[in-house]
Amino acid sequence: MTAWLRPVAYVVLVCLLLFAATEGVLRVWYPAPTRYYVWPPGLRVDFATSDAATPGVTGPARFRTNSLGLRSDEPPADARRVVYVFGGSTAADLYLDQEEAWVQRVQTGLNQVPGQPRTWVGNLARPSLASIHNLIHFDRLLPELPRADLLVDLVGVNDLQLALKSSYIEPTPERNLDWAFALRPPEGGVAGRLATVRAARFVWRTWQQARLGFVQTRDAAGYARLRECRQTAPPANFVDVLPDLTPALDEYRRNLRALGARARVYGAPMLFLTQPTLWAKEMGPAERLRLLAGGLGPIRTWCRHQRYYAPAALAAGMQAFNDVLRDVCREPGMTCRDLAAALPPRANYFYDDMHLSEAGAARVAELVVGWILELAALPHP
Repeated sequence: MTAWLRPVAYVVLVCLLLFAATEGVLRVWYPAPTRYYVWPPGLRVDFATSDAATPGVTGPARFRTNSLGLRSDEPPADARRVVYVFGGSTAADLYLDQEEAWVQRVQTGLNQVPGQPRTWVGNLARPSLASIHNLIHFDRLLPELPRADLLVDLVGVNDLQLALKSSYIEPTPERNLDWAFALRPPEGGVAGRLATVRAARFVWRTWQQARLGFVQTRDAAGYARLRECRQTAPPANFVDVLPDLTPALDEYRRNLRALGARARVYGAPMLFLTQPTLWAKEMGPAERLRLLAGGLGPIRTWCRHQRYYAPAALAAGMQAFNDVLRDVCREPGMTCRDLAAALPPRANYFYDDMHLSEAGAARVAELVVGWILELAALPHP
């Protein structure tokens, strides 16, 4: 070996040894998941609520996940009916206590009805998920979970926000997987399975999401700040006309039909729910004071430029997506209930534009329990 090659070989050898040591440590500290998880299993977080951030929500909010990575109880061995709920943050209910979240209330309500089978409800919801992520959950997550007897999907508002590019960055297949799951098996061949590569991707994803402006903090301070920015925006900064929603509405229709088709193949009925929000053409002072969303562009830019879509425009956009769902549900094999019509846009039901207060969650659970009992009483095809 020539003299000039020796130091090069030495550097390469040291780098290889460092890489091997790093890989070994990371494989112990950061093992590769072998299945899909919506949330990390065994997650325990206590969120603090406040009148400034989450009006209509009182006390600390306990957020707990089970061994399957769902915000749900462990599935009991004697369960005779299994229900899964798809959705985004309006079904995840981060800032509501574990027992006050509407999905958990549905389980409690069904199990309190005499003569009903022991029911376990699994919450598949995660903030920011839209109909495309519901499809991802159907294809990748459902096969790994206990078999369901009924599927429920609260969907629509995140499809609208994606269409408006309000709070979202441009979606890609990889980003959609990152939004859908907290943990997932590695992909991409041998390189994708290396712990160093997985750790680097995790850091990259965390940085990308931080660029959006992460507001779901333990003390909900991000919500209070966003509300302040929205409430102090100059009237001239509000946009009364939405961009063309036709391509997004067409995609939404395709996704809903695909979900219905997957449910039929799976062998469980799927109950779609239209999306209620606080937005309306005419809003009272109490409702307007709740608003914080609807900004143009990523969340991190909202407080800087203070430009927002007007509530009437957002209401029209939400109506358009809900109308697509109502139309699709007229087709054979599709079932939906109009939650948006059943839950009035009142301040006591929401702590912001779309997220439910304790009273709102209680009312939604009451409605959903009634609809599930109604469906259970119908003859099966």
